[in-house]
Amino acid sequence: MNPRDYYYKLAYGIKDAEIRLVAAVMSDYIGEENSVKLSSLCKRVSMSERKVRMILERLTKEFGIPVGAQSGKAGRFIISTENERQAVIADLASRVSETQARIRSLREAKLVKQAPVEPQYETPSLFGEPEIHGYRNPLLEG
Repeated sequence: MNPRDYYYKLAYGIKDAEIRLVAAVMSDYIGEENSVKLSSLCKRVSMSERKVRMILERLTKEFGIPVGAQSGKAGRFIISTENERQAVIADLASRVSETQARIRSLREAKLVKQAPVEPQYETPSLFGEPEIHGYRNPLLEG
């Protein structure tokens, strides 16, 4: 069985219609050289980018479909070689270490308290009441 048929058959075993649709469409994009831009995939399945991202993640985690992507390269694809798998894993590992470094830096960063803002009162008018700027009473303008 060729890879496209394998993933297409696997997709049709998925009960959730939206996940099944994305999985079936992804069976056309096997190998990094055949990757699909996320925007094109969203149009093809008529779903938001956020929803498609979540479904692609579920396809890997819950259904064992090896969906890959790499930072700096547009597109999603089903991983077809060990080299592609290792490249995607290395990219993910790099993001983990960058995130951990940022967390460490945030924990160690010095926080500087902001000075309290002094309340600003309006200048009292001739009769001891605050002036209301920008309001004109047409009855008093005679």
